[in-house]
Amino acid sequence: MDASFAPPRSIVIIGGGFAGSVAALKLFDHTTVPLAISIIERRSELGRGVAYSTTEPVHLVNGPARIFSLYPDDPEHLVRWLQDHGAENGWIPPDDVADSSPPRWLFGTYVQAELQHAISRAGQYSTLRHIQASATEIRTELNSVQVSISTGTTVFADEAILALGAFQGEPSDVEAAVTDHPAFVGNPWNPQALDRLVNAKNLLLVGSSLSMVDVVASMEMRGYRGHYHVLSRRGQVVDGRRDAEPWHDFLSEKPLPVTARTLLSLVKSERRAVAAAGQDWQALPVAIRPHILALWQGASDSERLRFNRHLRPFWDVTAHRSAPPSHHSVANAKKEGRLTSAAGRIQAFEPEDTGIAAVIRRRSTGKTERITFDGVVNCRGHQQHDWRKIPDPFIRYLLASGEVRPHGTGFGIDATSNGAVINANGQVHGNLHAIGHPLRGVAWESSSITEQLAQAIALAERLLSKVSMKRAAAS
Repeated sequence: MDASFAPPRSIVIIGGGFAGSVAALKLFDHTTVPLAISIIERRSELGRGVAYSTTEPVHLVNGPARIFSLYPDDPEHLVRWLQDHGAENGWIPPDDVADSSPPRWLFGTYVQAELQHAISRAGQYSTLRHIQASATEIRTELNSVQVSISTGTTVFADEAILALGAFQGEPSDVEAAVTDHPAFVGNPWNPQALDRLVNAKNLLLVGSSLSMVDVVASMEMRGYRGHYHVLSRRGQVVDGRRDAEPWHDFLSEKPLPVTARTLLSLVKSERRAVAAAGQDWQALPVAIRPHILALWQGASDSERLRFNRHLRPFWDVTAHRSAPPSHHSVANAKKEGRLTSAAGRIQAFEPEDTGIAAVIRRRSTGKTERITFDGVVNCRGHQQHDWRKIPDPFIRYLLASGEVRPHGTGFGIDATSNGAVINANGQVHGNLHAIGHPLRGVAWESSSITEQLAQAIALAERLLSKVSMKRAAAS
């Protein structure tokens, strides 16, 4: 039978942010048979998720446009798209568009546009259906899956992909005392909440990585002239991205380290060599990044947890640097004496009539002090990766039903290296797969665009290989 007239193979994707949308895009791009893809996503738009839903023009992708093409074999694709479509979407491309960092909402528009093009390229018998609802249950059979959704209906498919994004942790016991206080902002990407703080004299920003940079950029755009007090466990503020001269691939010159201590020693030694050569330390994360997956998968769970406890804060501020314009907002406020950073922990929040008092334990002295702030912003980002602590009903169902099991590190769920989900009995699902954030324990950088794109391409090739084999068996 001509493949173009064969019944479509059906795939349901649960989650329609970047990971879910790019998974669909790559499936359509690679298919030689008709596909019927359903994406279950409660948001009205696909391709955005949390990261690319922000409408703040100062929230930028954290790198130059030339590294974020959706097509690895065409690295200039996004650059050309921005030149052709940036202005019509309200963004005037600069002369050096390849080195610019476009707004995240515009990158989300790019993902949406390319998904539509991929559907067209796949042919008239392939379809995409956006089901604006939430998944509530999933049942896997030998050759099919059934997904119950919040509208009361059921979606039937041959394969299912879990593309659930990042989850914000529930308020801590400390935050619970002030979650309803008008001076407390639990979601740093809520523009109306930030509007309330424009006239504050001093703000406490809890967390010092990219979410903090977003908040400072947003507040500076609003004309804020008060003081930012940035508090984090180690007091390190994320740096701005610079184009450093490439450093040699030092990790390929010997067996990869399998312990956090050995890795730290090696990186420290290499950083001294970088300094001695008069080069920028920012060349190091670029040299390390191609080896992250092999380093992570070559380590034991105990070493992965050791990395998380002791080295993750350093990695986060070293590897996940901010776009230069965003960093300028932070650097300028710091230069003006309006931004200071400190290492410590919040012991308690106490609501007051005109603000919030924070009891802070300083890391350097171990002493506590009570300071009143006009506003407090949670800048820790979407940091709850332990599915056992996520209150989402579907996550709880997946764990309780045994369809998935937590990864041994507590990050996401257990799966094979190619994203096949492992159930509570240790059995590998034949038709339930995962991509992106759920695989954080399997592949540490699963939150990054680059890793999610690579996972989407590999998953598309694997699923379509299965489809081809099924077609051959049926013919």
